[in-house]
Formats: sequence, C-alpha cells, structure tokens
Amino acid sequence: MVTAPPKILILTGSYGNGHLEVTRSLITELNKRGITNIVTSDLFYEAHPILTNVTRKLYIKSFSKGQNIYGFLYYKSDYRLTDFRIDRMIDRYGYMRISQLMKENDFDVVINTFPMQALPIYKQRIKPGIPFINVLTDFCLHTRWISDGIDYFFVACDSLKKELMDTGINGNKITISGIPIKEEFYQNTPDSSQRDFSSNETKKLLISAGAYGVLKDLAHILDELKIKENLHITVVCGANQLLFKELMYEYQNDTNITILGYVSNMANLMTQSDIMVTKAGGISLSEALAIQIPLILTPAVPGQEKDNANFFEKEGMAIVTKSEEEIAPAVLSLLKQPLLARSLSKQMEKHFHPNSSALIVDKVLTLIEKPYIQKEPRHDSKEIKN
Repeated sequence: MVTAPPKILILTGSYGNGHLEVTRSLITELNKRGITNIVTSDLFYEAHPILTNVTRKLYIKSFSKGQNIYGFLYYKSDYRLTDFRIDRMIDRYGYMRISQLMKENDFDVVINTFPMQALPIYKQRIKPGIPFINVLTDFCLHTRWISDGIDYFFVACDSLKKELMDTGINGNKITISGIPIKEEFYQNTPDSSQRDFSSNETKKLLISAGAYGVLKDLAHILDELKIKENLHITVVCGANQLLFKELMYEYQNDTNITILGYVSNMANLMTQSDIMVTKAGGISLSEALAIQIPLILTPAVPGQEKDNANFFEKEGMAIVTKSEEEIAPAVLSLLKQPLLARSLSKQMEKHFHPNSSALIVDKVLTLIEKPYIQKEPRHDSKEIKN
C-alpha cells in the first residue's frame, strides 16, 4: 500500500481549453492535500509536436470554417460507428510516449482527461499494476473514452454512466462526479432573487464570445439587442484580441454595452447576470450549472459540443440556437418568459454536482490505497502495430 505521498501522472490535451482546465482544477485540489509530486503530459504534443500543431489549428479553424469536416472526423472516430485508421496511427504515437513516461517514473496512479486509446492499450499490454482513471470532460460519450483497460471512470451526468454501462463497463467502476471547474464557481452561490424577470429593473445579459471566433457577426447581434430598453450587455472576448479591439471601437460610447477581454472573475460576472449566451463546451456548461444561469447556446460545431447542446436541450437546461440569426430573438423571447427562465435554472440545479475535484481526488486516493493495486514488476514496452 502507498504510505508516502503518491506520485501522479495526469494526461491532458491542448485541443481547446477544456482538458487543460480540468487538469488545473485537479492539480489545485491535489495541492490542497499536500500532494505536489505531479507530472502532467500533453501526450500527443510531446509524442508528435508538428502533427499536433497542425491538427490543433484545424480544430480551432473548425469553429469558424470546416465544421462539417470536424464533425465527420469526430463521428468517424467513434468505434461504435466505424473503425478509423488515423486514430490508430495517433494512438501509436501516444503509446510510445506513455511507455517512455512510465519507464522514467514510478507513478502510483494515472489520471487521464483526454479521450485516447493509447492509455488502455498500454495497460492491457504491460500490466503496470497501478490504477488508470478516466475523467470525462463532456456530457456525451465517445468511444475513445471506453476500455476495459481503464480501472475507473468519472462522468458528468447520470445518462453518461448509463451509456458506459451499456457498453459493458461495470457500474461499480463509475462515479457521477460532474466535471471539475475552478473553485470560484462553487463559491458564487446563485441568488434566485437577483434574477427577477417579472420586475422592470434593468436585466443583464452576458455573452461569452470565446477565443475561436464562434460567432461570426457578433456586432449584428449586439445591434439587434441594444434597442431593447432596460437591458445591459456584457461581452467577454477572452483571448480574442482582434474581436476585443473591433467591438471596443464600435461600442466604446454605448453605455448599455460593456466589452471585456480576458477576465479572471467570470464566476462573479455570471452570478450578477440574468441570462448567458455561450458555446456548448463541457467546461462552459459546467460553470453555468454551478451558477445556474439561464442559458442560450450558440450554434454548435458538429461533434462533442453539438452532443452537449442536445443533452442540455433535452434536459430542459438551455435554449439551443441553430443559427446566429436565432440568438437575439431567443434572448428577447426569454426576457419575456420569467417562468421559462426559472425552469431552466431549476433543471440546472438538479444536474449540478458540487466540488467535483474534491470528490474525484477523494476516490483516487482511496483507489491508490487498495491492496489489489500493489505494483508489479514492469515489462519492456512494445510499440503499437497498425
């Protein structure tokens, strides 16, 4: 059994910010427990930086161009639908890198926040004798998360647990934890009285524009909304400096529109707002669940974000738009429907899992201490063959 503070490997990915945010949240919680011997690895970037940079740029471009191409690749790589040779090639590089990391370090547990098959393939071939854990970062399931070679799964919602069990994963190996987010979102308790849609007070709309150009014509949306009386709009541009400069130039003299760049107080902004417009990323949705702010989701890219949006719409937690032209009318309509706005918040409250990082770390430490995970002698690694 582990007696000294454990050494932990966390695998992540830099396609978008979600996997990195989950990794940072877990590290923060581990550090609070005095666990600092942590190695993080962007597995595919370290294995093949040139290929990763190219595919990362294609991923970012997919938000504004080539959405159908990204959707094709996403669903094509779902082994429940088909087998995909490109993914097997990527897994080979990941396998080589994980083999190197395991040779060079004496880890007690591996936590994975990025969908890949390289990890379970390594586990099945080498049998390292330590637990391998998947922390799913969306509200939908992709086959690249699924394997008998994974010892434990943490998922965002009940339906995900059911989906995993339908694939043959034992339910005792799955915990519904929610998706780890920054602590500040747990500390900003929603104030239901603050969102009184029936009053005539000025309502506050928060638009998270994102860094990847999710909205092509945000200025047109703002022009449609600014004619509404008693409505103040805050736009967060994040790291998108070009968008920030364009909107600042256009609306710097408009007292009903505030343009912000990167912010460190997003939880506070969300708590103070009545409605939020955002994309359907796993982290963005989890943060909204914590604040329970009525959501209008921007047109989703085919893939995990579209599946996330479909889940939130099905569960009555968000209004989903299919085109940018629908966003402003959806906002104006929701402002007139206080009962619908309250219903969205109530449904979000039902699906919210507080302190996800703490729950995950508690369980991980329990798994490390179990006798059956005593370390076994390691074997020489072998490369994956196509």
